[in-house]
Amino acid sequence: MTAAPGAGGHPLDQHRDPSASALVRALAADVAAHYGGDLTRMRRANGYSNATWVGDGIAVRIAHTPVSMAREAALVRALPREVGHPEILGEGAAEGHGWIVTKEVRGQNLHEAWPTLTPAAQRQAIHQLWFRARAAHDASPFLRTHVASHGGFIPATVGAATAAAGRADGALGLSSAQRSRLHDIIEGYFRTAPLVAQSVNHGDLALMNALWDGEVIALLDFEFAVLGPIEIDLCRLVCEARVSGEGQRVDSEAGEAALEIAARHLDPVHGSALIHGAAVLDQLRDLDIWLGHDSADERVEDWRPSRLLTDLLDAEGGYLTPLLR
Repeated sequence: MTAAPGAGGHPLDQHRDPSASALVRALAADVAAHYGGDLTRMRRANGYSNATWVGDGIAVRIAHTPVSMAREAALVRALPREVGHPEILGEGAAEGHGWIVTKEVRGQNLHEAWPTLTPAAQRQAIHQLWFRARAAHDASPFLRTHVASHGGFIPATVGAATAAAGRADGALGLSSAQRSRLHDIIEGYFRTAPLVAQSVNHGDLALMNALWDGEVIALLDFEFAVLGPIEIDLCRLVCEARVSGEGQRVDSEAGEAALEIAARHLDPVHGSALIHGAAVLDQLRDLDIWLGHDSADERVEDWRPSRLLTDLLDAEGGYLTPLLR
């Protein structure tokens, strides 16, 4: 998820209470010191839902709010080696804020590296990112006890999703046709999701959650892992490859690769409804977050999740068009 625009403090903390951010940094410094690190020598890594610092041979990730990371740590320890997740050195909580410390892995955040890659390398990266995610999907029988059937952008109930749709409608002033289509897409997802195989999805299969060192060497941050249709990860893969940071569709080799992967792995009967529903739920969650920031820098209609959501509600299906024909 990309943070909404704003000002103040570190760019990743611009919409957070400065005192809360300072507390998280102090807690992270204590954790880092326990593992031989000095936060003043470590760099702040990409990512929004948690705060991460990397350096001195370790990576420290700590929750912004008092929440446990024990479930995620248990899942990571059970992941197959092919996922490439760095080794966990420790896990715990400080004043209720869960934290995980892993070994530092040489590499660059894939989101940061992306603009420097050739089209062929970007295409390769999309295939490799999917390979890492598939390792978790394939291990679902052994991993499923570590994840829930909701979380991240997948609400627990259709009622919760409908409530999010109502908030989006209130903010964007959807037309009656858009409103009807939005509810049909949501209903279609929740109706068909129980009918297909349930896989352990990464739940946030974004470029920023992978490491690149000439190839994708690791898939990180399984905090939003969720048990459900594989289309949950597919919708994010396609979005990452086909949509710019500003929310514009991009034609590229990477986008073609993502579409090829999705077409190959979509459920043959319910895949279109599932990937469309997952994509809409993804943007509803992001729109909720942006609404919470109450930024006046742009009109609500111009926000990235607003733009993507309304595109997904058009007759062709926005960036998913080739998969919905």
